[in-house]
Amino acid sequence: MNLLVDIGNSRLKWGMEQSGLILRGDAIDYHQVNVIGELQRVWRGLAPPGKLAIASVAAKQVLSQVSELACSLWPALQLVVPRTTANAFGVSNAYRQPEKLGVDRWLAMLAAHHYYPGRCCVVDCGTAITVDVVDADGRHLGGLITPGLRSMKKALAADTVDLTFIHQQHPSARLADNTVAAIDNGTLLAAVGLIEAVLHRQDMACRLILSGGDAEAVAGQLQHTVITDPELVLKGLSIYCNHGKAE
Repeated sequence: MNLLVDIGNSRLKWGMEQSGLILRGDAIDYHQVNVIGELQRVWRGLAPPGKLAIASVAAKQVLSQVSELACSLWPALQLVVPRTTANAFGVSNAYRQPEKLGVDRWLAMLAAHHYYPGRCCVVDCGTAITVDVVDADGRHLGGLITPGLRSMKKALAADTVDLTFIHQQHPSARLADNTVAAIDNGTLLAAVGLIEAVLHRQDMACRLILSGGDAEAVAGQLQHTVITDPELVLKGLSIYCNHGKAE
């Protein structure tokens, strides 16, 4: 059994994996809670994992604290911390400086290529919205980054005197009759428009795979068939745990 941890820009998400099956744990906003105390309380009740695999785009201190906690709970634990490289598990990185690509995006692409063979467009709808296209041979064609729904709303509130940041969970795509709904719907359609523009500009059809906290909201407004997989990064970590060294 392996413990898989995804530390994003705002949330820490974890799950347990055994024989390729991922059992979802929980997700917490580590900016708002005592993350180490909360994890210690929950993880004490787990059966000792053989490996701990961590993906982190947070401050190094958060990664260090989580690693130290796990090793104190399970001294025999094997720690796995994947890094973004030029090539791994059949996927080649389009970045000129491969290490500059976020490890969460890298793991999501590895998982998409492994679990959903064929040309794919991988979209993470979190603090940032990232879009990456990978062809059927595993060649990363490049990607895009834009603020996520919450980040767009925060930026608008920060730069506009009369607007207050309010994050609603279920915006629609309709024209609105009040400011809050207009912002909710406008930011949602900005994300939808980005994804649809990327797909429209591809010379071949792409399987569309969405992950991240706002994936369901965005998926509901797209005109394309969508696979929503909230465990993409954890699945990428699982590949590193179970398939040996990256090739």
